[in-house]
Amino acid sequence: MNVPKDLHSKDVWVPYLLALASIILSSMAQILLKLLVKHQSFSISLLSRPLFYIAFLAYGLSALIWLNVLAKLPLVVAYPLVSLNFVFVALGAALFLHERLSWPMLVGFALIFSGILVITKG
Repeated sequence: MNVPKDLHSKDVWVPYLLALASIILSSMAQILLKLLVKHQSFSISLLSRPLFYIAFLAYGLSALIWLNVLAKLPLVVAYPLVSLNFVFVALGAALFLHERLSWPMLVGFALIFSGILVITKG
C-alpha cells in the first residue's frame, strides 16, 4: 500500500486533533448543561451555579479551537466532523446521565462515522 508521504507528518493530523478537542469540549458543555437542569427547571437562578459558567467556558474554548481548525481545513471537510457531537453527547448522556442507547442509535453512529470517513477521504 502506497501511503502518501504527507500522512506521516504530524502537521497533517493537527487540525483533526484540534477538531476532536473542540467537539469533545462542545459535547461536554451539553452534558454539563443537562446536569445543571436535571433536577431543576429553567430559571434565572441557574446563573448562580458554577456549572453554568463551566459549561459556557467549555463552549468558549471549543469555539476558539474551532477557529484554528477552520483556518487549517476546508470547511467542507471540517464541518461534517461536527456531526461527531451527536455521537459524543449520546455516549456522554448514557455514561453520566444514565440515558438509554438503542440499536438504531448505534447504527446511526456507525453511519455518522462512515459518512465522515467518506467525506474526509474524498
